[in-house]
This record gives sequence, C-alpha cells and structure tokens, in this order.
Amino acid sequence: MNHLQISTDPTLLGADLLPESLTTSPSVSTFLPEEDASTCLLLPETPSPPLDFSHPLTPSMGNATDNHVRDSVAGDDDQAAETSSSSGSSGIGMVAPVGAGAGNLFSHNSYQHLRKKSDVVKAGQDGSMHHAASLGIAVTKDMPGFVHWNWPLIRKCTFFVFLALIVAMVGIVVAMIATLPKSCNPPATWYKGSVFYEVFPASFQDTNDDGLGDIRGLIGRAEYFKTLGIGAVRLNSIFPSKHYPDHFQEVTSLLDVDEVLGKVEDVQKLAATLHERNISLVLDLPIHPFLEHLSPPTIDLDRLPNRTDGDMITSEFLRLSRSITTKPESGTVVSDVLRFWLTRTGVDGFYVKGLEHFADDPLLVENVKEWKYLLGPDRILMVGQKFVEQLPERTVRDVLSQVDLVDVYLDVSNGTDGIASRVQDAIQGRLLRGVDHPWIHWSLGSVSERRLTSGLSPNATLAATLMELTLPGTPSIFYGDEISLEEANDPKGEHVDTQHLHHLAAMVWDSAQNQFTSRGSLPWLPRSASASLHHLDYVIEAIALRKRSPSIYQNAVVKEGQMLPNTDIKSNQNEILVIQRWYPRRNSFATVANLGPKRVSLDLTAMFYSGEIVAGSSLKHERVYFDRFEINPLETIVVKLHK
Repeated sequence: MNHLQISTDPTLLGADLLPESLTTSPSVSTFLPEEDASTCLLLPETPSPPLDFSHPLTPSMGNATDNHVRDSVAGDDDQAAETSSSSGSSGIGMVAPVGAGAGNLFSHNSYQHLRKKSDVVKAGQDGSMHHAASLGIAVTKDMPGFVHWNWPLIRKCTFFVFLALIVAMVGIVVAMIATLPKSCNPPATWYKGSVFYEVFPASFQDTNDDGLGDIRGLIGRAEYFKTLGIGAVRLNSIFPSKHYPDHFQEVTSLLDVDEVLGKVEDVQKLAATLHERNISLVLDLPIHPFLEHLSPPTIDLDRLPNRTDGDMITSEFLRLSRSITTKPESGTVVSDVLRFWLTRTGVDGFYVKGLEHFADDPLLVENVKEWKYLLGPDRILMVGQKFVEQLPERTVRDVLSQVDLVDVYLDVSNGTDGIASRVQDAIQGRLLRGVDHPWIHWSLGSVSERRLTSGLSPNATLAATLMELTLPGTPSIFYGDEISLEEANDPKGEHVDTQHLHHLAAMVWDSAQNQFTSRGSLPWLPRSASASLHHLDYVIEAIALRKRSPSIYQNAVVKEGQMLPNTDIKSNQNEILVIQRWYPRRNSFATVANLGPKRVSLDLTAMFYSGEIVAGSSLKHERVYFDRFEINPLETIVVKLHK
C-alpha cells in the first residue's frame, strides 16, 4: 500500500512496474498518442480495441449497473481477458470486447453501419441473438424487413420519378400557356356582327357548261367563301319559276329547287360543305305574291314548352315534320315550308320577303311566333325594313321580339349626307329599343337593285364596301362587290330582252382556266362585265379586322339592361363621311371615307389626335395625325386611334 491506499502488489496489477504518474495523478490520461487520437473501428476480421475504457485508478463516470453489465459480458465472451494490466505499453485494464457492440450502439463515440444480410452471422438453434460479422450489431429474427431493402436502387428510382414529375408539371404549364386565347373579346352569336354574302346562284359558277350557274358550282367555291372570312352565305333565289332565271320572281313552288340549279339534295350537300368551314346557309323565302294571305298557326304555342336549345327539336315539331313525306301542295302554309327545308337540308335560317304586304294581317303575330319557334334560338328569322316601318304600333314589340335581323338598304348614290342620315335613323329608331330587339343587316346591293358600279366608279364601290364593313350590326356583301364587278355591257343590243338582269352579271374569277363557264357565250347575258380583282385583298383585310375587333362587330354597349350606342357618324359637304366606333376597354377606330372627286386635307383634331392605319390604304401601319389628314378621292381609310 502506498500513501493513496492503492495496492502496489505486482501480482494485482499484472505488471512488474507501475508508472509513477499513475500513482501521483489519477486524472491524467494514460493513452498513447496513437490510441488517444483514434476512435475508428479497425478493418473487418481484425480485433478492434475496446470502445469503452475504464481506468483502474480513476473514479467511475458511469453508474454501477452499466459497469456490472460490462463486467458480465466481458467475463462470458472472453475467458482470456485479464483484470490486471497487460504487457502492452499502456498498462490499462480494458473491458467489454467488440462482441458487446449492441451495448454500445447508442454511444456518442460509437459509429455503427448496417451490412447486407449475407454478412450477418446466423445464430444457433437456441434462438440467441445474431451478431454482425464485422460491426457487432445485434440482429434478431424480429428485425423489420425494410432493413434488407435495396436502398441504393430505391434512391435512384425516387430521384428519377421526382425528376419526371417536375418535367411533366413544366410541360403542363407550357401547354396551358400555349393554348391560352390570343384575345379575350366578348362573344357574339354567329349572325351578330359577322359578314353575310348574298349570291344569285345562276350567276356564280357553272359546272355543266349550260351557261347558267348551279348549286354544285357554289359547293366548288366553298374555299373562296372561307378565304373571304364571311359568316354566312345567303341564296336569294333558288325556287322554280316559269322561266328561270329570266323571271325568277314568279315563283311556282317554295318546296323545290329549279331544275336549272339542281336538286334539293344539292342544297343539303351545300349546307354540309359550308358547315365544315364554319359558314352558315340562309335561304330567301319570297312569300309574296306566291301567298295571298297567312294561314292559321299549326301549333298551339301556349301548350308547348319553350325551346332553349337550337339543336333540340320538340316532339310536336318531329310529329309535324314526319307528315311531310313528299313535297306538299303549293298552297301549304309558311310553317310547312320551314319544316320541309329544315328537315331536308339543315339550313340555318330564312329571309322571309314580302311580309310588308301582310303587315295588317290579323294572324301575323301568331305566324311570326310559330316561325321563330320552329327555327329555335340558333337559326335566324330575317325580315325587311319596309315591313317593320309598316307595322302598327300595337304589334311592333311582339313582332320584333321574334325577329333576329332586319335588312336595311343603304343607297350610297345619295351622298354621304344621305348615308349618315339613314344610319342614324336605323340606330336611333325603333330597331334598337331593347336588348331583345333584332340586329341591323346592312345591304348595299341586291337582286332588286342596280350594281354599285352603275352609279359609281369601281374605286367608289370599294370605298363604300369598306365603309359598310365598319358599321354596327351585320353587313352584307352582294356577290361581285368585293371585286367591284360591273354590270353586263350590251353595246350591240343582243340581250335587250334580259336587260333587267344585267346587274346580275356572271362572276369574274382571277384564273383564266377556271372562269364562270367554258362556253364562249351566255344564253341569257352578255359576257362583257369587268372587275377590279385587286380590290379583293382590301375587303378580306377589312373583314378580318372586323372579326377580331368588338368595337366594330358589336352594335351597341349593353349596360344594366340598356342598349348604349357605340357609333358616332358625321358627314361633311356631302362628300366626307367620318364614323367613330368604340367599346369599353378595347381599341377605338375611326373610318374616314371620301366619296368625292378630289383629294382633300382635313383637320379632325376636334375629334381625334393620332392613330395607325389598319385597313383601306397601301400605307398600312403608318402613323397619322389628324391635324392635316390627307385622303384621296373615292377612298376609305380605317384608323386605329391612339389612347
């Protein structure tokens, strides 16, 4: 015993000599430098140094239970362990060999790693614990199965799945952005604001070389209609007459097609061909003088449900339609005529002509309601302005609530003052009194009027057409006006008997190989009509501008159930016409038309400041100022106004 009461018996310490430092300073570590710096496990299959060190001369830092467990495990697993200092250089007693790794699994200085299942040493049949061959991690039979999963492969798969999801989400976002509409214009029904194209079928395209146009010729020109950008084709005369086309007004039946033009099946095919190009088909229905009076309605509308879907046909409508297995007698009522053409051809509406002769008929309101019921909301019922003007005040509202379009004829030969007055009367008159009232259908030419070029030059025809395309409502182009087609010229007087048809000259096409007909002469008209084919591009440009600009195609601004005008029109010296169009939160436009013979310079700064030319001139996209606005004679220029 020394003065610290520690035995110095060599047999107890297991060493011949005890370093003096241990007897004088128990708190000083006795690790060798290399032992003090290393806490890593040795390589597998190599005995590892103990993870826990207990200095025999230092007071225990753990509790008694931990020491007892370590001593017990050491005594069971390693019979050769000595309690005294070995002959090593440290002279320190060590306990708890590597086999006790399970007890040190959560030690701050112990780092354990899981190995593959093949590296685990299986236990004996007595159910004792398994020990990792090299790490000393206790593995029991109840260990979860996920310990043996292929975690490297799982990490790779998870990464690629995550990456694929990111790519998919980016693709979806890009697709959504790409499919967003280019504009957000207010929608309108197909007949509201779109451009109609009126055709006299006998003058448009001949396919059987008889010198007369036919329905199949219209089918062959379907791409031309699409190029124009129109919304509907209107056939103004297809019914049999005593001598078609010389006396096309003398209709003998409303339930057939004149044999010169084709058959009812041709009209059906024409409607289908146009529908494929998003173009509608409208028929003119001349009931006067074919009918002398209106017949009583065939449907009791008070007992039928309202039709809210244009494609939904009620059972009553089907029942009445099935009764028309053949062509009815010529004396049938208008409702039967509508059923026949709707069920046999699928047309999109009718222009009922001659109704002004039935303005005082006591059955008028009931008939108009029945016609509109048969057509539904997606097919149109169209009438003329003369009919509306002659309606008694007591029936105006009831009739106009059933009508979709009212045809208004503009006589541009009266000068710009007459045009401005006519437009103002139509806009501010009885036609636009309510939201449920019809839209205006503008016409500059028709089968009953002379050609624009008969009183104006070809350039004036173009100027008038461009002006019309900026009016509120639904403008209509009479075939050939888009190329300033002139009337047929008969200098030798060879066709005096058909002089009343010279304004219905044969259509002129830009290809010499594909003209109206291959015949050298026409049996009913001279072939001397000329046209300005280069005007077509200006008209197509104006129609495209109208289709994408709500300031132009909308006829008014609807606010809180009221119709507020979006058009201002002024004339000057009966030669200059200025039309201003606007719509909330959209571009405003100004149309300046010079129908006079001289070039003029205008100061319009009281109305506008500056803008950009968008149609009607070769100086497209050029900025203009209205303090000195120059415009050529017989020219119309459309300007997008700057804010």
